[in-house]
Amino acid sequence: MLSLAVPALAAAPASVSGVVQDSNRAPLMGVVVELFSSVEAFPLLTAFTDIHGHYQFSDLAPGRYSIRVLQAYSVPAHRKNIQVGIGTHAIVNLSLMSLVDVSQWFPAVPRSVDDSPDDWKWLLRSGVNRPILRWTDQSNADQANEQPTADSRVMQGPNGEQADSDDTADEPDAAHPIRVRAALTAGSSEFGEGGFRQEAFFRMREGNSGDAVVHMQTSTSGEGFIAAGMERNPLPGDTTRAVASFRTLPMDFGSGLGRLQIFQVRGGEQLALSDAVVAQFGAETEAVQAGQSATAALPFMAVHLQEAGNEVTYSLATATDLQGLTDLASSGAVPAMAMQDGNIRLTHSLHQEFSIQRKMAGVQLEAAYFYDHFVDPILNGYGDASAAEFSSGDVLLDPVTGAFRSVGPNYSGGGFRVFAARQLKGNLWTAVEYAEGPAIQLPTTSFTGQNTFADALSEVAPTRTQSVLVSLRGRIRGTSGTTWNAGYRWQPEQTITAVDPFNAGMNAPYLSVMLRQPLGSGNSSPDRLELEVVMQNILAQGYRPIFFVDGQTLYFAQAPRLVTGGLAFSF
Repeated sequence: MLSLAVPALAAAPASVSGVVQDSNRAPLMGVVVELFSSVEAFPLLTAFTDIHGHYQFSDLAPGRYSIRVLQAYSVPAHRKNIQVGIGTHAIVNLSLMSLVDVSQWFPAVPRSVDDSPDDWKWLLRSGVNRPILRWTDQSNADQANEQPTADSRVMQGPNGEQADSDDTADEPDAAHPIRVRAALTAGSSEFGEGGFRQEAFFRMREGNSGDAVVHMQTSTSGEGFIAAGMERNPLPGDTTRAVASFRTLPMDFGSGLGRLQIFQVRGGEQLALSDAVVAQFGAETEAVQAGQSATAALPFMAVHLQEAGNEVTYSLATATDLQGLTDLASSGAVPAMAMQDGNIRLTHSLHQEFSIQRKMAGVQLEAAYFYDHFVDPILNGYGDASAAEFSSGDVLLDPVTGAFRSVGPNYSGGGFRVFAARQLKGNLWTAVEYAEGPAIQLPTTSFTGQNTFADALSEVAPTRTQSVLVSLRGRIRGTSGTTWNAGYRWQPEQTITAVDPFNAGMNAPYLSVMLRQPLGSGNSSPDRLELEVVMQNILAQGYRPIFFVDGQTLYFAQAPRLVTGGLAFSF
């Protein structure tokens, strides 16, 4: 009997389970729980807590493990050195501290007794009664139905009017509580956005209490995207916004995995601490799945002090496309991810910035100092990767556009930028910007006869360099209504990443032009029919060739030369 019992005991697996709760001991539902071994940098298993905050990892081999817990709005929690033996069960309970708990100086805003209960009729809450998605009351313009332009920096006129935006026709109101915008776009595209694309934006207002946005996109390349977002303004100056999105892409990982799935949940709040001080904070939780998985929690925060046309800002961000509340309305591009050694890598970055802005009649000035730290930064490339290079595990390929991504060396460093914009006449603005900071570069001479893609990556190194931007932007008033933006941003061609990648107002590299032209309206046509054309890096500058011994040529570049155009219908 003893000889039979020993093998049975040896085969008994170990397990780990527990409960995740907040600082008030309330269970948290839907939290990401990752299990790591003592020798692996990537999670072995990933689980989500149930409605009671419970999670479990079963069928584990005996050994030492660690657990990490991730959730938007919260500081990640870790528990290391969890030892489990043969047939044993370990109970590991963890508590998450929210960003609100960390920032105790953010005042609590209790619900007023005269708030209408209808304001909260459409509401999805988490296990700790935190709003995830809900109907909103939106008094400010939402850019969720805006297509990206060549320059996203807002240049304001003397009366605070945006020099290039007059999109109130897309805002739901009492006369038009439902707004729909459909777009058809074609042309060469960015990474993950190929083929002929169809998009639809749906916005609805329920009385005066709420607003909701749904964005859907499909393409002939097999890409699919859907996002839903809501916002609420409980008090003047206070805003709560949340967006959830799911994207699927036909990616090639070199191992037959084929399709990439991306799930993102973004949320944030803005609080008016006083007449002059406004604070924003929030986070994104993203999960990437393609046979293997990767997750990340990306918080942000900012404090703005405004008085008499001056604004002083301190900001902290961990993702270039999520630095404030307005970014929550974006469509959710492909995350900063690539492949290295056959594993999915998500870029981990930390950006801190202190800036001062001065706005006067027809003039906008800005000076900023920033410090960036990048782990596994993304390098963009273009060309037809061969099967041999593709199988190296260092290339994430988009088979539709021919673009690929790789992981570059880690780097850190401080920098600064100065920006000035001036209103020339009417709605015509000009802007100049100078920035200096760290970036990644290739050698000044082209690669010739490299044996492998890994050899080319070994030559990539961080450096300190500069960039200069000159741009013109305007809108033709009257019957034409043409909106246009033309800019040229220069930096040394051997640099293959941006000098200041967290700069939200940065133009695409080199020569870029955007044109948006209303085509007319009438009783038998939509409220607004627009033609939009975007031309990026028109001269194809900054392409750094890599020549391989088999005659193949690949290119590293910040951004591809592309031309996209399409029609948008607003109802």
